[in-house]
Amino acid sequence: MKRLFISLTFFLTLTSFAVAQININLPKVTAPGVKWAESYLFDKCNSFKIDFYAKNNELMKTVNYKTYYQSKGADFVVKMLSEKNNGGMETILDKTNEVAIQIFGAGVMDTKPYYNAGGFKYPAESDLKKLEITATTETKKIAGYTCKKYTYTYKKIFGEVWITDDVKLPNDVGVFRAAKMAALHNTLSVSGFVMEMTTEDARGGKTVMTTLSLMANEKYTINLKGVDMNTALNKVNYYTF
Repeated sequence: MKRLFISLTFFLTLTSFAVAQININLPKVTAPGVKWAESYLFDKCNSFKIDFYAKNNELMKTVNYKTYYQSKGADFVVKMLSEKNNGGMETILDKTNEVAIQIFGAGVMDTKPYYNAGGFKYPAESDLKKLEITATTETKKIAGYTCKKYTYTYKKIFGEVWITDDVKLPNDVGVFRAAKMAALHNTLSVSGFVMEMTTEDARGGKTVMTTLSLMANEKYTINLKGVDMNTALNKVNYYTF
């Protein structure tokens, strides 16, 4: 299975392409041993947004996300919201069955969603890609929580990370994961919950990923009973999804 979401730009391009291809009769792939639940129930919700800027700080696009998770359980789903009919892409991380289910085109009227399930494996400690960040003395409030500013440089990319110690949640259900940064950096060199992250490149492009709200009481159910599920043949790194 191809490594998806290598960068935010590639991720959005891939998603748009996948949604456009939903109505094509794609070949069905069935892999033994890939299991998932008939339905997933969530009762908590975190909300985020990602702003994409071109040169001169010109805002080009904003993408909104929600991550639904379980107050009693470990499964969660990252939902990218589209501008039309609240549809987009959803990725369910089922930790019990160690499988990720991707749903393209969910919620779009007159469109049949495309489902794909693939097994994942957790990387060894030695294989984790840790981003080294440097502490500053700056602080600010984000969504009501006091956050400390860190900076980083990664190859030709640089930016800021705002982290709070006041939130006792894993970054799996935070903006760090929703923005697919975990595909590039599985962990950070500092503990805490990422509330905001900025990435800039040498050409002036900038991406700002911001938490809007946390731990809202919001129920969400995904029913997969009887869906036409495609399955991936090979397991991939947990952080690829």
